[in-house]
Amino acid sequence: MNTSQTSKESGFTVIELIVVALVFALAGVLIFIQVNNIKIANQDNTRKTAINAMYYALEEVYYKKHQSYPQTLTSATLPSVDPAMFTDPDGFTLGKEALSDDELQKLIDSGDTSPDVEQRLAAISANKSPNYHYDATNCDTNGNCKSYTLSADLIGEAQYVKKNRSH
Repeated sequence: MNTSQTSKESGFTVIELIVVALVFALAGVLIFIQVNNIKIANQDNTRKTAINAMYYALEEVYYKKHQSYPQTLTSATLPSVDPAMFTDPDGFTLGKEALSDDELQKLIDSGDTSPDVEQRLAAISANKSPNYHYDATNCDTNGNCKSYTLSADLIGEAQYVKKNRSH
């Protein structure tokens, strides 16, 4: 054996390891971004689906029966729509009044809260507000309205708006 020959060890260099680590880190970041985008798109689609269900129930069921629109919109007003659709992904239910600070404090102090209320409390604590909005216009004293705007606040897109049809 000749001692003047240099032996070459096999393995990865530090540079190669750093490059591989950077590739994995970049892939991880890209996957995280895509998962987040899919989550946002899913939440926006949930909001659009709910608004469309309410819109078609207003136009095809309620208006045909009453020849007007309701002043307020609740699950009782549109029984043909699944009541769960009136609650947005943050836990706010269309037609329910927002809780005042005093009411919130009473619920927190009592410890007697339903999952619905707990979800609303968490959303309010995170400075979120209701996503669904119903604004009736041209209403008479009996609560019969000639027009409305129904909308949802979306995360990844502009506000989704539906207005009454021209009858």
